[in-house]
Amino acid sequence: MICAAAIAWQAHKAKATEQQFVEAAKVCRARADQGDAKAESELAYMYSHGRGVPQNFDEAFRWRRKAADQGYANGEDGLGYMYLYGQSVPQDYAEALRWYRKAADQGDANGQNAIALMYEYGQGAPQDYAEALRWFRKAADQGNAKAQYNLGEMYYYGRGVPQDLVEAVHWYQKAADQGDEYAQRVLHIKWKGMSTTIKISLLVALLGFSLFLVGSLTPSGGLRGRNKRITGLAALLGLSWVALDLLGFRYIGILTPMLAIAAFQFVKSLAGGTSVALLLSIALPNNLWPRVAKILLGLNGALVIGLELFVIVVFRLRHLVPPLRSLLLINGLLLGILTSLAVVLWLTNRNREGNTTDVPELQTPVPEVAQQPAPSFTPPIAKSSNPPS
Repeated sequence: MICAAAIAWQAHKAKATEQQFVEAAKVCRARADQGDAKAESELAYMYSHGRGVPQNFDEAFRWRRKAADQGYANGEDGLGYMYLYGQSVPQDYAEALRWYRKAADQGDANGQNAIALMYEYGQGAPQDYAEALRWFRKAADQGNAKAQYNLGEMYYYGRGVPQDLVEAVHWYQKAADQGDEYAQRVLHIKWKGMSTTIKISLLVALLGFSLFLVGSLTPSGGLRGRNKRITGLAALLGLSWVALDLLGFRYIGILTPMLAIAAFQFVKSLAGGTSVALLLSIALPNNLWPRVAKILLGLNGALVIGLELFVIVVFRLRHLVPPLRSLLLINGLLLGILTSLAVVLWLTNRNREGNTTDVPELQTPVPEVAQQPAPSFTPPIAKSSNPPS
């Protein structure tokens, strides 16, 4: 009932907010029709994100172009974004950089941050960390939180400047003070940086694995023998994964050694992957499980190899450090599933082979008993159902 009430309240709140956007769009259009550049840019944003009007990138581009033609920096910045990501127009890095530069020349911090990113990744211009650093600093000095975070990244990884963790923390802190989620997660401000989606996911996982554990410990839980043991082990590993995730949010930050982060991420994901594989092994029917397990083994093996090759090719080794944590996270998950599937499949096959070997030994004396001569007396009715001794 509480959940239903909360959902109803959220739906009501969303409807009220949407109505406010609709009214704001009407007011904005009236001003934009009179040639107000700021209103034109705001109306373009509404069309781009579907706020108060149906989402329409063509309309967003049209209104941003109107604002940009009047020299309005926010409109120029918006046009650069649309060219960068190919919204309503073909993707064109050079054209995106041209419009970003127009906005940046007017002191627009968003445009300056965007130019820095394009130099950092070599989009529309040759890759140049020194130039990226210069533009990040321009935007960061104006208080742009994204640029402050990005400048911290440059100092942390030593791009275009000698590596300096103290300076990196300085800029991360500035971004975090403005509410930047990434900066808050990098520093030890973990509980603020944990998004609502992550909180809900961890809560659901905690409740789910707790129920599995209770079911494995309850005599009347419907689980028997091997399945009960596997469920209990999977639940414990799942709860360990949740606990490690919470510890990571609380204690792992920018100054944590990379080797420690790597080991932590791998162990956490290994626990999660193993738990998933064990639960899968008891969820599938016995006659279907070996076949599915072999298919999953092949897919997981291909994913592990493919992931390594993808990271090496895309990030060209010299950019391997930024995605290292994500790489280890996914690798641990896949290897946990891979290892568990292999072990459970091996145990299943071994049990089957043992059962097959034992069957003839149990059945060999049966024909001999059946061929013995019948006794010369009629056994009592009360003992007629007992097997021969």
